[in-house]
Amino acid sequence: MQLVSFQTMKVVFFGSLVATLAACSSSGEKNRQAERNFDYLEATQIEPLAIPAGVNPPEYSSEFVIPEPKPDSEELFGREVDVRAPVQVIPLIAGSRIEDTDDGLIFWFDILQAESAVETQSTMMQTISDYIAYRKSTVVQRDDQQAFIASDWLVDRETVEGNWWLFSSDTVMEQRQKFTYQLDVKPHGRTAGLRVSFIDGEIYRDGNDEALELDDFDKQRLAVVELNRLIGYVNDRREELEAQLAEQREQTRIAAMSETEKEQLFDETVSLVLVNDSGASYFKARADMDKTMKRLRLVLPLAGFTITDYIANSGSLYLTYERPPEQILETYGLTTMEFEEKDYLFTVGSNGNVTQITLADAEGVVLKPGEVKALYPYLAILMKMGIDTSDSLSR
Repeated sequence: MQLVSFQTMKVVFFGSLVATLAACSSSGEKNRQAERNFDYLEATQIEPLAIPAGVNPPEYSSEFVIPEPKPDSEELFGREVDVRAPVQVIPLIAGSRIEDTDDGLIFWFDILQAESAVETQSTMMQTISDYIAYRKSTVVQRDDQQAFIASDWLVDRETVEGNWWLFSSDTVMEQRQKFTYQLDVKPHGRTAGLRVSFIDGEIYRDGNDEALELDDFDKQRLAVVELNRLIGYVNDRREELEAQLAEQREQTRIAAMSETEKEQLFDETVSLVLVNDSGASYFKARADMDKTMKRLRLVLPLAGFTITDYIANSGSLYLTYERPPEQILETYGLTTMEFEEKDYLFTVGSNGNVTQITLADAEGVVLKPGEVKALYPYLAILMKMGIDTSDSLSR
């Protein structure tokens, strides 16, 4: 799901970068410490309430209880406590999730059209290389075996206008950074993870170097800013990548079929298109009514929809959605599908070779575009791919 374009996000990311680097290059001690004073360190601890024997102690809320530090943890007090806020990962891609590991944050997202881990790794490695080229930099190291890429200097430059009433001239800000990009791919190939690590950084103001004192926390913040930029780029290209993968796989599969198998394939499968029209969204199937309904009856149960009633003369398909078993979700790449469990009404109408499917709730209120778009990639795959009918018939 594309929430905002990469072009728009560049401005936001540059602002985050400037703020982060400016904080690093200024007095870091002040930024790390809480404001005001630390008089509370001199406060005397209150003695616990003494409860006489035989008296029930009052109930205490554990809401504000501070957990005991782990045996190997470093105990920090007052000025030693770092209060800087971390930079947040922006999950632009629908169904994405973030994993915090010892080696850094991993941003996991799905490539639903991918068929194998090899295919996904090849596609994403090229996408990362394309991103670095888009940033007008080069790849200094690429290891396809380890799914690892290292960049040369990535440069961000901006001219900050001076104040004419203060007779100050324009200031040229330039930030340079190097990063490494680690790609992880799940064995089934439909889920990829991105991890970014900060390697080096420089900042220039009007051509003069400014020292950067970076600790591990600063480096992590800069790595997250870069990860967000990469996510924005991938999000912008995701639909294109999905379409390319689907087309390549479909062509390969069809090329290996016999003429009889090709005839059977084109007689059964249905291409589904998402249409946005005047603030409303619906599906358009490139098939007639009979073929579309035949396919819907087969794939809807796999997606978790139970058909409770069908009124042919109005094309009203009454459904109840319940999340399917994990085995089916895994088999058909539906593990990240998020849809509210309730009753729905799908209205199916055709003008010949094209059939429109409108989604509504049980009261007939058409679903919001975001809800329709959330279901689209999963239903589109099921309508197009080969199906083991024993799965749907067993539900």
